Amino acid sequence: MSAKQFGHRLKQTIVVFLVAVGAVCLVGHGCKRSEPGGSPVAGGPNVLLISLDTARADFFSCYGHERATTPRIDALASEGTLYRSAYATNFWTLPSHASLLTGLYPGQAGATSETNHLPEAVTTLAERLGKAGYRTGAVVCNAWLSKANGFGQGFGDFVEMWRRRNAPMPNSTVAEVEQAAVDRAVSWMARRAAERAPFFVFVNLNIAHLPYDPPSEWQARFLSPRWAVDRISRLRGVTGMWPHLAGAIQLSASDLRIMRELYEAEIALADDFAGQLVDALKADGILDETLVIVTSDHGENIGDHGMIDHLLSMYDSTIRVPLIIRYPDRFDAGVVIDDLVSLVDVAPTILDVCGVSDEASGRGDRPAGLCNQERAPRSFVLAENDRPMNGIDLLRKDFPSFDTSTIDHRMRMIRTRGHKLIWRVGAGVELFDVRLDPGELNDVADDRGSVREELLGELRRWSESTGRREPPARFDGLDAETLEQLRSLGYVE
Repeated sequence: MSAKQFGHRLKQTIVVFLVAVGAVCLVGHGCKRSEPGGSPVAGGPNVLLISLDTARADFFSCYGHERATTPRIDALASEGTLYRSAYATNFWTLPSHASLLTGLYPGQAGATSETNHLPEAVTTLAERLGKAGYRTGAVVCNAWLSKANGFGQGFGDFVEMWRRRNAPMPNSTVAEVEQAAVDRAVSWMARRAAERAPFFVFVNLNIAHLPYDPPSEWQARFLSPRWAVDRISRLRGVTGMWPHLAGAIQLSASDLRIMRELYEAEIALADDFAGQLVDALKADGILDETLVIVTSDHGENIGDHGMIDHLLSMYDSTIRVPLIIRYPDRFDAGVVIDDLVSLVDVAPTILDVCGVSDEASGRGDRPAGLCNQERAPRSFVLAENDRPMNGIDLLRKDFPSFDTSTIDHRMRMIRTRGHKLIWRVGAGVELFDVRLDPGELNDVADDRGSVREELLGELRRWSESTGRREPPARFDGLDAETLEQLRSLGYVE
């Protein structure tokens, strides 16, 4: 062998070795290596962040649901990375979306059920990307995410779909409004693609939220023909949890079966909407140049733990969410990650992939992005909620005999690989062995005192170390259109 041949063979051997080492390093988090800091902004990816409001993970077929509810998202997952153990930071829209769009916990951001507002002092993902040269836009369908509530910060374009001026026609159905939202987002992305400038678009779709009222063609796909039409109609009118909690609405096991089938239909419609957004990127020739993230702000109870809706619940039915990321340059295809992850991981992941510096916000360190090679696996995830003032007010007005002291407390949750602890501050704890009892049906708090005290201690240490923002006064400056939409969702009276 000549010296030249030997040198060439040695180079080949080194390359093979380095590739093998890299593959070993990447097993477990499904991310490809990149230069520190990610792609430069000038050539950085577009970002499409889709939040399917109220979409619980275990109703997605790619998360094991027995019916084919999400074929479009399943296909996206096959081309990207699916996080099997992703958790929200709260069980309702405003605080959880605050975490998604800032990388902060609700208390850090000051966006809680005691404030109803994302303070202006908090720096959002859209603000960071906008300063780095990204075009920013949002199309939102849930009125808690209004400009008035602070969620318009950093967005150059911000469309609130509950406004009558944005409805496709007078008296539009929810599905028609959501389709119009998708169309608006598609048009916005097409304009940005033509400008050849990187963009960030946030799309919030609310179709899976109560009341479950999918169009008839979607009902036909999922509802059993044995159900009476008038019974389905009655259940399509259930708007929220408070009348059920107060005992004014009674739901039988078969009622809940119907509601689950209606919910399946709405998840399937949400899947179709998400697929349309991905199709638009493909049609514009920019799918592989776009970081696509599909997730949710929280799940839903449909008879789980004797509850409906999602409020006041920190069980996995309401806190576990889907998280799927597609971007071939950084995320491997067809990978399923079991590591515990949180919605607070999404914003730093986007900033990392886009090569945008995540400077200190003054509210504690954000976690490393999911593609950061130095990121350590989480040993636990957390959620928090403050006093449920909106529900307390509604119950006092509509059900004055209901004892609101039974729900008037803050809630905290910590979940490890083996256990889930739910702490109703001042009102006791529940502890579940989630390996043996994934449905969280058997409270073992009294039987496993050492585990209970260890997790309570971890929660207390976390609460002391995170640095909660001094909460502003409760925001109540919403206009009539926004209040009307929140009333239709069962949040306010």
